[in-house]
Amino acid sequence: MVTHRDQKTDHSPALPRHAQLEPVLDWTKLDQQDELELVRRNGKTLTSGSVDTLASDGSVFWLNQDNGKGRAMFMADEDVIVFRRICTDPVREHCPTSV
Repeated sequence: MVTHRDQKTDHSPALPRHAQLEPVLDWTKLDQQDELELVRRNGKTLTSGSVDTLASDGSVFWLNQDNGKGRAMFMADEDVIVFRRICTDPVREHCPTSV
């Protein structure tokens, strides 16, 4: 017997993890509410969340971290690589405006 929990509601194929992220080398291209993953240069994921506030010159941004980890500030001279999550939602209003 198939329960409601067993039924897949999204019929679109899942993208591989690397295809769901786009590197953002120029932080002036970030927008509020962009969903990000921050990765150390050694490849270890540092944190993830959504952009809260950012400097117009791209020097710093505040991230509301996922899983209730709070708000954190990141500066451009830190050893992190920023990846924006690519929106795969077919309803564009649920996607960040700068994808």
